Amino acid sequence: MEKLHEHTHGCTHCACNNPVLKILKEELFSPENLEKMKPYPGKTNTQKPGPLMVSGGIIRPMIGGSTETVKAIGFADGKVVITGEIKDVAEYMHQHYPEHDIKELKETQTLLPGLIEPHVHMVPTAMMSDWLDVSPFNGQDLQPLYDLTSVGAVINKNIHDIPGYVILGRGLDPSLMPFVVKADGAKELQTINNTVLDSINNEKPVMLLSASMHTLYLNTKALEHVYKHSETVQKQYDSAEDYILKTKGQLQESPEMTPALKVVMVQIVAMSIHINKYLTELFQLANSRGVTFMYDAGLNKGFDTLLKLYSDTHPELVRTGGAFICSSQEDANKLDTYQEPDKYKPGYYGHVKVVSDGSNQGLTGYQSTPYLCDPVDNTGIFNFPQSGIPAHTIPPSYNTLINTVVAGKGWPLMIHANGDQAVTFAINAYQRTLAQYRGPELRNRIEHCSLLTADQITNMLQMGVSPSFLIGHVGYWGYAFKKVIFGEKAQMLDLCGSTLAAGMRITLHSDNEVSPLGPLRMMEQSITRIMEKKTTDIEVLNSAECLTPEQALIAVTYDAAWQCYADKWVGSLDEGYFADFVILEQDPLSLTTQSTQYMKMRNIPVLETWVGGVPVYVNDKTTKAVTEKDMLFSNNS
Repeated sequence: MEKLHEHTHGCTHCACNNPVLKILKEELFSPENLEKMKPYPGKTNTQKPGPLMVSGGIIRPMIGGSTETVKAIGFADGKVVITGEIKDVAEYMHQHYPEHDIKELKETQTLLPGLIEPHVHMVPTAMMSDWLDVSPFNGQDLQPLYDLTSVGAVINKNIHDIPGYVILGRGLDPSLMPFVVKADGAKELQTINNTVLDSINNEKPVMLLSASMHTLYLNTKALEHVYKHSETVQKQYDSAEDYILKTKGQLQESPEMTPALKVVMVQIVAMSIHINKYLTELFQLANSRGVTFMYDAGLNKGFDTLLKLYSDTHPELVRTGGAFICSSQEDANKLDTYQEPDKYKPGYYGHVKVVSDGSNQGLTGYQSTPYLCDPVDNTGIFNFPQSGIPAHTIPPSYNTLINTVVAGKGWPLMIHANGDQAVTFAINAYQRTLAQYRGPELRNRIEHCSLLTADQITNMLQMGVSPSFLIGHVGYWGYAFKKVIFGEKAQMLDLCGSTLAAGMRITLHSDNEVSPLGPLRMMEQSITRIMEKKTTDIEVLNSAECLTPEQALIAVTYDAAWQCYADKWVGSLDEGYFADFVILEQDPLSLTTQSTQYMKMRNIPVLETWVGGVPVYVNDKTTKAVTEKDMLFSNNS
């Protein structure tokens, strides 16, 4: 079998368009499995949230994107009804809602609009909850020790004696393991292959999925198991030994991953049956970090069906919307003409999503020059290549795809572009299609938009294309980028300050589960730009790009809502907007020095999170957590 591309460390893409869900979509979303995922009767919206007045503390409604405070705010029927001075709000509430409740915040407690995650992957994250967590994260922090030994400890503590059982793990990230020092003193990323995994466990079959689900690592036992049970693999390789020799346990993308995953299909589906429970846990985790809105950056019809089923049978813990994934010209041709969402409904579509390349930490972001580390001459991959087109020339077929989505169908677009060449292609494609577009202004985006130049920022500004930065690239992976992957090119990473200075609107995202949920953490990383993997001392990656706390807060509230076509309902607490808000123990804008921000802003306690005027999370040691049975149902209208 000929590999589509060779990479020592595997392909770590954005979690969008990931092969696992493409492989499983028929089985996972079959009528039989969907029926098993529907354990609750249909919900009703007969109970409405009670009226509430909040005063005291610090209240920042973010109206118009302003961080100015008000003295009081009133909620009723799940929406904001008034903000202003205490006297005026109290008078209004007594007149219109005489039975309203009153909440008085303590001095430092801070009320903000619900925080927003503008780029996540809800179904893939929930579906793999039962897989072993072999990621580098402990909550929102990097594990103090993350290496082959620590990964091995997780695996070997979870050995099953069930016949045919394969150990399945998720979140493996070689780029956050200690660097390997070569004979010449050069540093490299840790390589994962079958022999490396054999050193962890050579008795049980082990399959570990990379952090963003585009590479499957197998030990020798797993390779033998796949070969024995897969006719597809047997036709492609002469023997199990041939399969082992040629793949080295690094299965990349759908063509290589599919046969292996189909061998364990029954096990994977069985582990996905409780996906509704896992979605609830995901949303509850989001609530505990102040999140009230999540925008899925890779929906398909199967995901859409599942999320609608969930919405019909569960209370709304977070608002949801997303982008429809478009993987081919055929997908683009089938699109309906775009209609901008004018009324909120769970799982609404705001964009189309195109994934153009991989990830920089996975050495698959598409670059104009090779990565500094092995393999040599590696410039990553572009997902829409065209035969006969030079590497630095944008493929005409890619232009046609983008043109069909935007100029032809009128859809706003989110283009995933990590490498500098992929970003160049995305900008060029936007320039060509927007020259032909005749319609209302669109909120086009570039996702991750990792490596930028000043000229590209100007071009994006002129076109009205905005970036959404996976800011964990700086905080979590910045040190690896600077020391091993890019060198000085890392200075181009996530130019938050420059894009804002140019007059653009930006957002910050987690790409969960590529990095942990947490807008407060994302704010902190954009403000400090400290490379967290370097533990000997504090080092900032390009301090000129640091945001102010005010700018970071706008990026995870007001501008995030705008970028997701949700600014008519959330992102601020203007009158008529949803009563979606969070109460923090401390005002993040009060943390004004590096020492008070670093590793502290992310840990500001979230005291309460409310959606539609209903508390969905209460952080009180004397009060049990809010559960679905306790909740009132919010009105989606």
